[in-house]
Amino acid sequence: MEPRRADFGTTLARYLSSKITRQLIGAITAFLRPRLLTPELFGVWTLLKLIPQYASYAHLGARTTLRVFYPWHLARGEGERAESLVSGAILTTLALDALVAIALLLLALDGHQDDALRLGLVAMAGVVLLQAWHHTAFAALKARHRFDLIGRTNYLESALLLITTLALLPTLGFPGLLLSLLITEAAVGVLLWRQAGIVPRWPRRPLGLGGEMIRRGWPIMSLELAMMLVVTADRVMAWVLLGTGALGHYGVAVMIVGFLRNIPGTAREILEPRLMGELADADRNQLLREHLLRPALNAAFLMPLLIGPVALATPLAIDWLLPRYQEATVPTQILACGVHFLALALVLRSLVVAFEQQRRAALLVPLVLVCEGLSAWLAVGLGWGLPGIAGASVLGFALLFMLFQRTLRPQLDHLEHRERRQLDWIWPLFTLNGALIWALSLLPLGHGPVATALRILVHVVLFLVIHRLARPRLALLSPLPWRRLLRLRR
Repeated sequence: MEPRRADFGTTLARYLSSKITRQLIGAITAFLRPRLLTPELFGVWTLLKLIPQYASYAHLGARTTLRVFYPWHLARGEGERAESLVSGAILTTLALDALVAIALLLLALDGHQDDALRLGLVAMAGVVLLQAWHHTAFAALKARHRFDLIGRTNYLESALLLITTLALLPTLGFPGLLLSLLITEAAVGVLLWRQAGIVPRWPRRPLGLGGEMIRRGWPIMSLELAMMLVVTADRVMAWVLLGTGALGHYGVAVMIVGFLRNIPGTAREILEPRLMGELADADRNQLLREHLLRPALNAAFLMPLLIGPVALATPLAIDWLLPRYQEATVPTQILACGVHFLALALVLRSLVVAFEQQRRAALLVPLVLVCEGLSAWLAVGLGWGLPGIAGASVLGFALLFMLFQRTLRPQLDHLEHRERRQLDWIWPLFTLNGALIWALSLLPLGHGPVATALRILVHVVLFLVIHRLARPRLALLSPLPWRRLLRLRR
């Protein structure tokens, strides 16, 4: 039986709280890695971490079908059909990810890699198999709105990864880092097996069910895969154009900004199943207001309140914690500003899927990838190095948002002009945020704790004032969520 649904704001706040805790603990773990590894080894680690990300799409859409269509079937009273998707997703994903793991082991047997990369490939084969179960169980839990268990899993994963990293990385070095990841993934898998209540049943036609789920999910997953390539292409370009050492520095920038990137993704994880469940009987214009205009407008106003402090605190954080990685400072600030458009693109992506425009969007996303790659190549050729690659990544995010907005143009045209105009705030807010971060960074105050706190205070106060002044003029702009978060803490 599906648990009673809490309101969206409360569910989001609680789930986001678990992910923020995970990110805060994960930040400690993440900072340990570059401190105890050379830039070259940290570059290898950054490259290896891409493997599970890419392998998470080996299911070819089966897991996407579970996540998207489970609530869709439930809304139509097709409970048995919805439950069959769980077994189909688990079996199909495990089978396909096993092929990926075998390919990684065969690649590790090739004698052309150095020892660290070869050992990493073997470890990632195990991680891919463990994450096949982990991610599929999460997809089922999200479809069932079981964010409580996902939240507990987040706490376990972050705490155990920190403990094992502290124990194994200083003593075993790079192999200890790989072992800590394997231990953590195995423990998470056991927890989900014991508490998720997911018992896969062998279907009568496993190949037929798997094939059907791939056919239904591939168009949606192809869009997710294309987006992931846009988001991660900067790391590949840094490695190809500048080498493993430069990738190690750039990996620090990606690590810091990862906290910001997870926030809009968390909101989408909760909002999208609800959106698909409401498609059966909701008015289209109301869907656009509640699932596109409102979250996009709130993201445009709220993200600067997160981006600014992260970007302005970066020089101090790197100087104190990772003094060997000073080259990561400017790329981190640039990437942080780009999260503004990534957050908005994630909001629009859900509506692209809901209105079945994913095929059209997926065919055009490679153009964004080409523009991003050419921009990075040109920037490196001009001598801009890692900041140039970060700028190319921000361009990719902005183009992705513009592509999704263009794809949804026919649907948006049905809304009143006054409502559509509220999205015009997106560009000036991005420009103001970037210009303010740049101007505050140039103030001759130094980068000590007091100067950093002063910069952050000025930035936050200014955007709080803007939010306060804009609320009476924008009907879809929600109040700040501080009171709700305080109630949850009590």
